[in-house]
Amino acid sequence: MKAAGIRSLTLGLMIAAPLTVLSLTAAAGSQAVSREAKIQITVRVFNRVHVPPDRLAEAEQVATQILGHARVQALWFDCSITGETGEEYPGCDRPLGPTDLILNFVEEIQSLSPKMKGITLGLALGVAGDGRGDKAYCAYISNRRAHDVARECAASPGMILGLAAAHEIGHLLMSAGDHSGSGLMRACWDVKDLVRAARGDLRFTDDQVMQLIAGVRARIARQNAVQVDATVSH
Repeated sequence: MKAAGIRSLTLGLMIAAPLTVLSLTAAAGSQAVSREAKIQITVRVFNRVHVPPDRLAEAEQVATQILGHARVQALWFDCSITGETGEEYPGCDRPLGPTDLILNFVEEIQSLSPKMKGITLGLALGVAGDGRGDKAYCAYISNRRAHDVARECAASPGMILGLAAAHEIGHLLMSAGDHSGSGLMRACWDVKDLVRAARGDLRFTDDQVMQLIAGVRARIARQNAVQVDATVSH
């Protein structure tokens, strides 16, 4: 679906043959995140459906690796309020800065909007494609859909969640929110894409990397301009 302010990712996979279990954990462990990752973002994670810690850790590892190859370093903060302490990470209550994002793990995307399809895996809000990506900071990932895809393709649920997280973060950071014809930013992945992902080869294209970097820098520049204006006015 393409609508103003919204970009969604669906996964309707055509399975031609059985697959062995896919996981990016080994690939992520054997490949160092790009040493050129100089632009830093923070991702506040709200685990609203109690995704198991090990699965959540794998998802963050997968997304970190993909973003790292795009020279973006992601810092993950667990902002879910636990039943044991009733507290969240201290940084979660600070106002959002230009490079702060929110990632929500929910049961179904369709529950957020009746316009969403049942197979929708991820959703990015505020991506209007007008070059003002600083207004886009919130995304949702469907845990149920990720689990369904993992079962259908004998893949790791954590890997699917991580791919979706990187995809939606890509929408939030890039000034243009359109999908691409190949790679991580396709609107709908197929089995070949997941095989590539298991090898650590499903990434942003070179052009998308440039858009990501430009998008983050534009966010920071606009925030700095606002602060300068506020200082001058006083």
